[in-house]
Amino acid sequence: MLLLLTLLACADYSMVEIKEPEIIIAPDTLDFGHLLSGFESLEKEITIANGGTQDLIVDYLQIFGENYSTELEGFVVPAGGWHQIDVSYTPLTFEHNEGYVDIYLPGENTPVDTVWLTGNGDAPLINLNPLSVDFGTPLLGCQPSEEITIQNDGNVDLSISDITLMSSVPQELHLNYGSLPAFPWTIYPGHRISFWMDYLPSDELSDTLSFEIHSSDPHSPLIASSAIGAAVLSNEIHHTWVQEESVIVDIIWVIDNSGSMYGFQSLLSQNMTNFMNIFLSFAPDYQIVFITTDNPTFVGPIINSQSSDPSSMSSNQVSQIGTHGSATEAGITQLKACFEWGQCSTFVRPDSKIVAIFMSDEADHSIITPTALQNYFNQNWSNEFIPFAIIGDTPVGCNNVNLIAQAGWGYWDLVNLYSSSWWSICDGDWGSQMEDVAVALSIKSFFEFSEIDPVVDSIKVFINGQESFSGWSYDSLDNGVRFEPGEAPEPGDVVEIVYSVWGCSH
Repeated sequence: MLLLLTLLACADYSMVEIKEPEIIIAPDTLDFGHLLSGFESLEKEITIANGGTQDLIVDYLQIFGENYSTELEGFVVPAGGWHQIDVSYTPLTFEHNEGYVDIYLPGENTPVDTVWLTGNGDAPLINLNPLSVDFGTPLLGCQPSEEITIQNDGNVDLSISDITLMSSVPQELHLNYGSLPAFPWTIYPGHRISFWMDYLPSDELSDTLSFEIHSSDPHSPLIASSAIGAAVLSNEIHHTWVQEESVIVDIIWVIDNSGSMYGFQSLLSQNMTNFMNIFLSFAPDYQIVFITTDNPTFVGPIINSQSSDPSSMSSNQVSQIGTHGSATEAGITQLKACFEWGQCSTFVRPDSKIVAIFMSDEADHSIITPTALQNYFNQNWSNEFIPFAIIGDTPVGCNNVNLIAQAGWGYWDLVNLYSSSWWSICDGDWGSQMEDVAVALSIKSFFEFSEIDPVVDSIKVFINGQESFSGWSYDSLDNGVRFEPGEAPEPGDVVEIVYSVWGCSH
């Protein structure tokens, strides 16, 4: 009986014995250190050992990361044996590369283990600025020049061995190396050198120069660049506009209702008739509302072409505003609030211009900046937005008998962002001022130039083909022609402006 039990015990032990492979991988990270890109490459090994009692089958490998490579086919590691995988790293430029090798066993969708890879390429890295030069159309006799900079953004000395040229004939574009030594040039990491592209035109033919920079940058040993120019006897600029036939505009007046505004509000109310008479003479499709610098709610009903007496309604709404509002004027904040959650969001029509007219005798104290308001309209409204202001003169304010106002900072900055117009709140002639506001809203009276630094004496203005000698002037601040009130082109008129520009700049 004892012998039988012993035999049965031995039989049970042999039945549970299972032979299995056991994978052991070393190391868990391969660090290739720093290699000289373009010259050095390095191999390191991953060892896969089998600590089990049966063959280990590796189905396949995957490698990720730039500049790393290895054999990806599977293999068999016998019990108690090992197998080495060679991983190579060949950096191409000044760079840091990370990657990994995933090892898969048969039938598995996820890797059994991962070996991480890290390495650094040491190299010079050339940075050419600008990549090309366009001198445009300078006047003959001018000799413009453009600085060219080569910078080494790598961590190894950069050598410039030569610059080769190919030019149109006669050669009028030249590289001017100044006091730089003969080639080769050495540029240390983080340093740069400069030379110049000079344009010496002698005729009206187009000129080109292509050049190639030969360097020790292993990734970009040859950089091609170019320069072009086409000098002219005259650089006359032509602009053409057609004055708009009709005006579709939604106007929001933002009126300061603080205690110091009584006199200004009275003048505005008295002169709204002047504003409306000029404004309505252009037969606009319009809507007008009033809000205050401390509340985005409409003061009264919407005024439009269906109103029985829009001039009187406008004057009455200004009179209703009052001067019991907050002493912390925040017109820009209230305008944005009117559009974000107030009545303006449904007031504005899809095809209209949005016009805001701010009137205040103090600076704006809004928590949002003029730039933030500009970004809001750019991002949320497809309508054209134009701000105007009736404010204290910047930078010191204004004083006219009983009309005293601080500088209208904030409002002035917003108007300046849009290159629109502002008027002095201390102006004694509010009749003319309100006419100016109406004209500015109704028709285009300013025509901006595309080129800076015009020859003022060369500016010519033509209306429907006939030269206009009066009623306009050059606005140097905004760089364009501005028509005087009452002199702007009529709807449908063709406006042509011709001018030349000074100097040899391009």
